[in-house]
This record gives sequence, C-alpha cells and structure tokens, in this order.
Amino acid sequence: MSSSPTPSCSPSRKSLYDRLTASVPLLVTVIVHVVLVAVAGYFFVSEQILGKKKSFEAANTSENVVQKKVEHRLQMARKGGGSASSSPVSANRIFSTAENALQMPTMPDLPSVGASTLAGTGFGAGAGGVGTGTGYNTGLGSGSSLGSGFMSMSFLGTTTQRASKIVFVVDVGAVLLDIRKGGFEAFSIIREEMMKLVSRLPPSAEFGVVVYESNASDRSVNTRVNPFAVNLLPATSANKTRFLDWMKLINLTPEKVGFKSIAVRTPWRVKALPNAGLDEDLLPPTWVHAVRCALEMGPDTIYLVAGSAGQPVRMLNDQELAKKTKLNEEMKANLERSGLNMESVEAARKAFEKKAMAQLDAINAKLKAKGQSPFVIVNWKRIFQPDFQAELKKKGFSIPLDTKGWSDKDGKPLWSIGFHPHDTTEYSEVLTEISKLQRALLRERAALNIFLLVGPTEAKTDAMDKENLSKASSRNGGKFQLLTTKRLKEMVARDEAAN
Repeated sequence: MSSSPTPSCSPSRKSLYDRLTASVPLLVTVIVHVVLVAVAGYFFVSEQILGKKKSFEAANTSENVVQKKVEHRLQMARKGGGSASSSPVSANRIFSTAENALQMPTMPDLPSVGASTLAGTGFGAGAGGVGTGTGYNTGLGSGSSLGSGFMSMSFLGTTTQRASKIVFVVDVGAVLLDIRKGGFEAFSIIREEMMKLVSRLPPSAEFGVVVYESNASDRSVNTRVNPFAVNLLPATSANKTRFLDWMKLINLTPEKVGFKSIAVRTPWRVKALPNAGLDEDLLPPTWVHAVRCALEMGPDTIYLVAGSAGQPVRMLNDQELAKKTKLNEEMKANLERSGLNMESVEAARKAFEKKAMAQLDAINAKLKAKGQSPFVIVNWKRIFQPDFQAELKKKGFSIPLDTKGWSDKDGKPLWSIGFHPHDTTEYSEVLTEISKLQRALLRERAALNIFLLVGPTEAKTDAMDKENLSKASSRNGGKFQLLTTKRLKEMVARDEAAN
C-alpha cells in the first residue's frame, strides 16, 4: 500500500494583491510623514523669509514711533523750559561738511531740549544724526557731534540759516530810549531776547556784541562804539556768564543810561585799511562804525538793532568851507543890523537851555518817585517837539518854550549860531562804504540783518529810515524788519503762551 505524500512545512508564495494590501499601513505612515514635513516646511519658510519681510516693512512704523518720541520730548521741554523766547522752535539744524557726513550712526539717547530760539531738525555731524550731551541750556549736543557748527537761528522774528559766528550790534543811546520808540520797555525786551539767544548758543558757536550810541552832536568813533570783546568768543558757559553779567546792567535803571550803564568798557580803535578804497571824507552814521567793529571780528551773521538810520555827512573841501564861512558871516551881520548881538543871543539861549533841562530833571525825579520811566532825550530841543510836549501834558507836566533874547525879528528861535564843517550827503555812499568794508575784512560776506525800532505811527523820517536801512540789509544778504513796542510785546506774549 502506497502512502500519501507529506505536506511541505515552508509557507507557500503570496500573491501580488496580498503583498500590496499588506503594505497599506506602511504607505499611510509615509504619506502622513510627508504631509507633516510639508507643513513644517511651510511654517519654517513663513517665519524665516516672510517674517523677515514683515519686520522690514514695519521699520517705517518704528521710525515714526521714534519721531513721535522726539516730538513728545520737544513739546515737554518747551513746557518745562525757562523763560520764553522770541521765536519758539524745536531744535537746531546742523549742516556738516565732515567726511563721515553720509554715515548713519546708531541712535543714541536724545538730549533734553529747552525752549530755544535755535531752529532745525537734526543734531550732530551725521546727516540728520543726533548728537550726545546736553550743552549749556542750548537744546544741542555739546560733543564732536556738532559737526561744523552751522545752525538755523531766529532772533526777534527773523530766521537766519547756516549761522555759526554771530555778532549783535545794538544802539543803547537816547535814540532807542526815546518815548516815541517805547522807552525803557522796548529796550528791556530787546536786551532780554539777546541774552536768551546767547545763553542758548551751542559751544561750537562763536558770538560777539557791539553797543553804540547814535548822537548827532558827537561823531567820535572811539567814544561811541564799545564791543563786549574785540574778538569773537566761543559760546562756552564761562563766556556766556561774563556776557550776561555785562549786558543785564545796560539801561537797566534810569539813573544810568547808555555808556554810563556799562560796567566794563572795552576800548576800540578803527583798524587801518589802506587798500580798501574807503572814503576818508565820508562821516557815516555811528551804526556803520559799529558794524565795522563787528566785521573786524570775522562773523557770518550780524544782527543790528537801530533807532534810526542816521544821516551821513561829508567833510567840506577848502573851497566849500570858504563859501559856507562867508554865508555864515553874512547871516550874523544881518542879525546884528536887526538889533541882535550874537554874544547876548548865545548867552540867552544857553541860559534857557539850562533852565529847561533843570525842569526836565525835576519832572524825571517825580516820575521815578512814582515808579514810572523818566524821559530820555538826545538833545534839549527834543523837549519842544509836538509829540514830546503832548506826552508831558498827558503826565500832568509842562515846560513852555521861552525864546526871549534868542529869537529873530519874526520870533523864530535861533537854536544855534555858526555852522559845522560838513554837509549832508547821499545814503548810497554809506551802502558803498559797507560793501568796501565787507570785501576788505571778510572772505565771505556776512549777512547783515537790520531791525528798526519805530514809534506807533511812521513819520516821514521813519519812512526814510526804513528805506535806507532796508537797502543796507538787502544789499548785504540780510533781512530787514520794523519793530514797535506793541509788536515786541506781542512776540513775548505769543511765545509765553506757546511755552
């Protein structure tokens, strides 16, 4: 009997279907991993690439935030800063010529900025960079970040660009203190605005001050022009303090006005300029000599505050002098033929002058006792001009004109006897003289900004002064502005409100 075959112990070979279906879990696992890797890759790309793009786009927003912080600090500083300035502005614009002017440094901490007359948007040597340090109440950094030191500056409403060497030239005499100009009140505002501006100059700046007295009866340059210092001074804390102590006393009290109120006098002598082509026979107004003193310091900007343009005169030559002498002798002879003795006329006039001045002194003493400003005059004839007489009457006083013994047959007063060895000349000669001084003393012309202080209403003389001084400023790259006491007070009130 044959036996059946014994089955094999090894498994039989699986079909293709069985093999594929058996791999399904593995495939699902692979696909899931692929999807997870893709999702992770997507988030990675979004964060590393798209995220950087968003950060870059947001940079402008960050800059706006920084700008808002700057503006906020400036506004807070204005509110907390000391006294008001004449033209409140934010900070200083610095124009740099340094080699690194186009580099953009990292943003350091901003300095505190006080209410200042210095204007602009950036600090430091970099283009728009911000300097470090605080300086002397300047609103500026005080280190090397000041670059070449140029800034935008505003004084009494006039703004000057690219200024770094500034000289103030100011009339401190009776002309500026006259009642028609505003007296002590107007000058006190001008003095305070000068002191504010100097106190806020950055240490990189340089400054000078020249005061003068415009007096028609005395044209001596040496006695009518007085600089604070003969050279420009760095705007350091020590120099500012010296200047403030010097300036605050000028015309501070009625007892001492003009040069009598200057604690320390600085002698100044005209510098010889043999090749400048100056007219030796021309006697310009005193303010021109004061500007000459300022030009000798080498400034780039001058601020002149004047009470009048003055009148230039020219010395007579021998022929003209002989002719004028003859006419004067004929006038005297005619007066003597009418019964007047020249010596007695002169004596009577001087006696009345002394009497009138004594009366004015007594009135001023009463005004000072009441705490009111006294009258300041250039010469005694001013007392008898209509507006002065009206002001005397307004305050309850009177000084009548008595011409007995010193008037002609028609009753007209003989204010003076004799003549001066000079005659008036055209104002164009003054403008030419200033141009010659600019060329002789400076490499680059200094901007001459002129302020004319006038009365509430412009008289004919004020109109002439305006025309002449306006030409002087425009021809010397500066600006001209009329000032009144009312306008000065409005500036102060506006700035106090803004701060």
